Amino acid sequence: MIILNYLLAISLVILSVVKTADIFIQSDKALGKIEAQFVDQTRGLLKSPDNDEKGNISLTAAVLTTILSLLLLFFIAKMKIEYREAIYRKDSYLCFHYLNRQTEKYITEMAIFNWALTAAFAAQGSGVATAEAIEVFKALTIARNIRHFYYLKKLAINKYCQLPETYSYLKNTPFKIQANLALITNPDETSIIRQKKWSYLYYKWPTGIRLKKSFCLKSEFQMEDAFIPNTTYTSSEIQIAGLSSLKCFSGPSSSPSS
Repeated sequence: MIILNYLLAISLVILSVVKTADIFIQSDKALGKIEAQFVDQTRGLLKSPDNDEKGNISLTAAVLTTILSLLLLFFIAKMKIEYREAIYRKDSYLCFHYLNRQTEKYITEMAIFNWALTAAFAAQGSGVATAEAIEVFKALTIARNIRHFYYLKKLAINKYCQLPETYSYLKNTPFKIQANLALITNPDETSIIRQKKWSYLYYKWPTGIRLKKSFCLKSEFQMEDAFIPNTTYTSSEIQIAGLSSLKCFSGPSSSPSS
C-alpha cells in the first residue's frame, strides 16, 4: 500500500507538471492572438485621425485588460478541473486496490476456516472428547461468521470509498450468501464458493470533472476451490468515452462452477 501511494503521488506530480506545461503552451498561443489583435487595433487608430486618439487607446487597453482577466479566470478554472481529475484517478485506484486486497485476504482466511471446521466437525462426530470438540466447533463457526461480516463491513464503508461505489463487490461475494448476507454453508459449516471465475466493476461517479475523463476499473478473479483457493486476479481500466463504456454499465460477469 505504501509503494502504491508513492507511485500515485509521483504520477500525480508528473501529471501536474505535464498539464501545467500544456496550459502555459496554450495560454502562450492565446496571448499571441490577443497581442496580434491589439496591434491591429492600435494600427487602426492611424487610419482614423478624426477620432480621439487618447480615448481609443484607453478603450482598447480596457478591452485588453478585460480579455486578459477572463483568460486568466478560464485557465484557473481549467487547472481546478485538471486537479480534480487527478484526485478522481488517485481515489479510484486506491479504493479499487483496497477492495481487491481485502477480497483476496478474505478468501484465504475463509479457506483456513474451512479446514479448521472440517477437522472440528470430524472430531465431534468421532466421539473423542465430544464436549470439547463441540465447543471448538461452535467457536470456529462464530469466529468465521464474524470474519465474514467484517469483510462485508469493509466493502460497505472504508477510508477509501463506500456504497454505492462498492456495490459490485457486495453483490457478487466469493462465497454464497443468503438474503440477510449470512453465509450459505455445508452441513459441516464450511463455506461454499459461488463461482470459480467472476468479475467486479468499480465506478466512481465523476463529480466536478469532465465525463470523458472518467473510467471504470474491472477485476477478474479466479479460485480453484473452497479449501485451496490459489486466488488470482487481473485488473483493467475501461474508459467511459466511446462504446467501451458499455462494458462498465453491463454489470459484473461470472462463470458457473465446473
